[in-house]
Amino acid sequence: MSTDPEFTVVTAMIQAHMEGHVIDALHGLPEFTGFSLTEVRGQGRGQGVGGSYTATEFGFTCQRHLQIQIVCRTEQARLICRTIAEAARTGHKGDGIIFTTPAADFVRIREFGRPGPETTR
Repeated sequence: MSTDPEFTVVTAMIQAHMEGHVIDALHGLPEFTGFSLTEVRGQGRGQGVGGSYTATEFGFTCQRHLQIQIVCRTEQARLICRTIAEAARTGHKGDGIIFTTPAADFVRIREFGRPGPETTR
């Protein structure tokens, strides 16, 4: 048995206008498992897309991005990260980030509680 987790969660924050490029690229991958997509807002290192960020007493500015989450086999994670990065890259500040997290467990809800080895796959 390997000490590496069998499943990995790939999380990417991308610019909203790059959604179509990234989804098309992901659908071109062999054995692509699917994804979840969420609209998110945030700040990276205190700087906005146009330059430095200055907070005021009455408000602050957050950048809008899309968060894509993909649960995949660990051996597929690097290819998925590379695919997202290539499709989402504009070369400008604020292109986004990608990170991976080991998935300690993976259970399909429709199979939960069913006897047999499928319960945890």
